[in-house]
Amino acid sequence: MNAIDFSPKHDILIRHKDGILTPMDVPYYEAIQIDENTWQIMSSGDYHYLLVGEEAGVAIDTGYGAGNLREYLEKLCGKPVPWVINTHHHFDHTANNFYFDMAYMGKEALDLASIPYPSFDGITFPEPDYPKTVVGDGDIIPLKGRELEIIRIGDHTADGIAILDRTHRLLFTGDEIMGHGKTLNDTVSKWKNDLEKLLVHKDEFDAVYGGAQKVADDALEIFHEAACKILDGEELEKARPSGNRPPMEDERDAEGHIIYDCQFPHSADVPKAGFFKENPNMVDVVYRGYQFSYDKTML
Repeated sequence: MNAIDFSPKHDILIRHKDGILTPMDVPYYEAIQIDENTWQIMSSGDYHYLLVGEEAGVAIDTGYGAGNLREYLEKLCGKPVPWVINTHHHFDHTANNFYFDMAYMGKEALDLASIPYPSFDGITFPEPDYPKTVVGDGDIIPLKGRELEIIRIGDHTADGIAILDRTHRLLFTGDEIMGHGKTLNDTVSKWKNDLEKLLVHKDEFDAVYGGAQKVADDALEIFHEAACKILDGEELEKARPSGNRPPMEDERDAEGHIIYDCQFPHSADVPKAGFFKENPNMVDVVYRGYQFSYDKTML
């Protein structure tokens, strides 16, 4: 298909990781090669990934930048890339699903993955009836020569998915695992159980890649330690509150053009009160350099 028309947003600028500013409707990609057949991609939205097998490739998430992503990925690797796996339904991970023949996702994402954020008002996206396949724990994505196993985890969103690549010893976690810490949406117990579902495979991967960045090698173990200590009632170091951020305001250049950072929420998409509701039960702690926020009534 032809590229989705982003021209209604031409006067909005995207600031990329290297500091370059481009109009929102101009395709711009940064690719970092992880190994011979794996790439980390940045356009706009969170990092997404390209994993290539013997005959074809699969995308993990699709960002929400302009341009025909599938065409770009196929030129990058020299093979067809007909599929995408969505780690979760948020639009900064799913906007470019339309270019692919099949999107694999958790069942809760089926009706949510195609809903544009408010900052994309005025752009006409294709009908959200592209083929979707529901995946769950233990399912294998049919990428010849490269076994990809689905692990269902879900605190960031109920439809969260991690992808274990045993062949290249990589784990992809979307936004469930962040490099700075964690603000929990569900119970601490569920978070601990999700971490244990990943850690049971710790001898099968050497690196963890999330939507925000590559995660430190020991992050999963530290997160699990923190969850156990919270559940055991240990007193952890208090941290500056992180869950209730003030509303964002537009940044503008000298000519008055709105500027969005490529890997940060667009101001138009942030709820008036911030992403996290005011909650007097939230506790903010620091453990081994990571900050964790959780509802003390939801253990």
